[in-house]
Amino acid sequence: MIFRASFPLLSALLICCGATTGTEGSEQEVEVHSLDLATESDVGNSTGTCPQYWTPYVTRCFKFVSKARTWAESERYCVIMGGNLASVHSTDEYSFIQEVIRKHTDGTPRTWIGGCDAAQEKLWLWSDGSRFDYTYWYQGMPDNLGGGEHCIEMNFRGLQHWNDVPCKGTLPSVCAVQSV
Repeated sequence: MIFRASFPLLSALLICCGATTGTEGSEQEVEVHSLDLATESDVGNSTGTCPQYWTPYVTRCFKFVSKARTWAESERYCVIMGGNLASVHSTDEYSFIQEVIRKHTDGTPRTWIGGCDAAQEKLWLWSDGSRFDYTYWYQGMPDNLGGGEHCIEMNFRGLQHWNDVPCKGTLPSVCAVQSV
């Protein structure tokens, strides 16, 4: 969920994490599926409805985006679709997100989620403005190796943990929106 107070934060994160201002319209049109709403009975257990091709979990909907982009480009893409890169708030939710990825890839590729500490080192924030109340770091992480690791990838080393990495690398991503 995007909170009005989080727009300045989102702007800072996109600037700090390397958002570009080029035109990617044709690319975005190719990947955006119809946003028709499916009913709860069509998509599974949730307390609301999700856009078509999204997977419901409790009060949110998740979508794996296979196109590799930078963290900022991935966040911008999620915002265009009405959400943000996924924030994670529990072990169960994290396991669910991993299943969404497995369903589309038959594996656990390194994937962007919405955590970033570019605004202030060691102050991790979710791009959706929600509370950073859960972590699943790999042992010894985050380490900010080389001084430029400000974004979170999941499925690090195939062990499904988190790692901090440079935001300019390109990875697939998981977006989340509030169910309706």
